[in-house]
Amino acid sequence: MDFDGSAYSKSQLRRLARGTSDMSALVSDADVRYETSVSTTRTALGDDDYGRAYWQARGRRIDGIGAGLALLVSALGREETRLLRALTTYRAGDDASTPKA
Repeated sequence: MDFDGSAYSKSQLRRLARGTSDMSALVSDADVRYETSVSTTRTALGDDDYGRAYWQARGRRIDGIGAGLALLVSALGREETRLLRALTTYRAGDDASTPKA
């Protein structure tokens, strides 16, 4: 089966979908841990002069990392959906072409 210009077997698509799913879960976990860490750091620093200076100096970078993780989770989720849909289509094609006894 062709998928994004490359030929894959059913087992390769299954492994690719499983790997994408696993990677999505890992990145999602990292995103949750990152948000928790940012929240904890913000609380620990407080709202004094040092805390405000810290966030002013590093806030855009910290927000950018969080946004990047969120985008990666979203992209992996979309790719997993596409791969599973391709695998379902592949199975349907195999079922339709298999002679009935």
